[in-house]
Amino acid sequence: MKSLNLRDALIVTTRSLLNSPLIDEIKKLTGNPMVMRGPSQHTPKEELDELMNRIEGKSVISVGGGSVIDSIKISFPRLHVAIPTTLSGAEHTSVAGYTEGGLKVSVNVKPPDVVILDPWVLSFTPKSLLVTTSFRALDHAIEANYSVKATPFTDALALKGYEYLVDCLENENFGLCQIGSWLSSLSFQYAGRGLSHVFGYVFGPAFGIPHGVTSCISLVQAIKFNGIFKIPNVVESLEGILRKYDITEKLSKYTTLENALKYAKVFADLTNKSENPKKITIEDAENFIKSVY
Repeated sequence: MKSLNLRDALIVTTRSLLNSPLIDEIKKLTGNPMVMRGPSQHTPKEELDELMNRIEGKSVISVGGGSVIDSIKISFPRLHVAIPTTLSGAEHTSVAGYTEGGLKVSVNVKPPDVVILDPWVLSFTPKSLLVTTSFRALDHAIEANYSVKATPFTDALALKGYEYLVDCLENENFGLCQIGSWLSSLSFQYAGRGLSHVFGYVFGPAFGIPHGVTSCISLVQAIKFNGIFKIPNVVESLEGILRKYDITEKLSKYTTLENALKYAKVFADLTNKSENPKKITIEDAENFIKSVY
């Protein structure tokens, strides 16, 4: 860290880590810089605007999950060091998202200048969050693999990322998940997103569902809907992971079916603008919503 000359660095982190030993350790290494809380989940536009005003022209160390890391990427700091504490993989891509008007907005940005992956950091994250964000990383790999923009290069990244992620979740080796998330994020960067990701972009902000949980709700059904099984036994493997960690959440936990169905048109429209291999109608979107409800 000293080699980066971060004497005026600002630490941006999540509320849960503000007073943690992890932040205390990073402060010791970097000359006791100021620490501030970053935006909440899904990065609401108003919170992002406030953050951008405070970090303009500064070097920033982001410590947290996708919302914190994405918010710094969008804010274009002088220099950005990312220390991810979840496994969603935002630190590896040049796209970032925020929420405006209840929907996810994606923008092209510069990725972090430095990424530090350390399994010790994950010890400060609840296991449930590590599991659900690992499932989000699996979403990256699988949807990149069946994307209309998939290539042999992205397939290599996606398939190896998938292999590492399944191995780490079956054996609870979350350090291995950091590598799987890295590879999966790169495959997603180049090949794009599909039905399950769009589900998260629409229904996550609308009903306050965490990123990782949206993938737990939608990914298996998205694979079945698209009917493309390029990865052997993929549905069985994912369903086994969900059973292992007792993840049984459905959309019904967060809203009524009537409210969810109001988003069928925007869900269909955004899916058809994505790299999903199958176009969908509004009726298809309604049936998908019902299948995950």
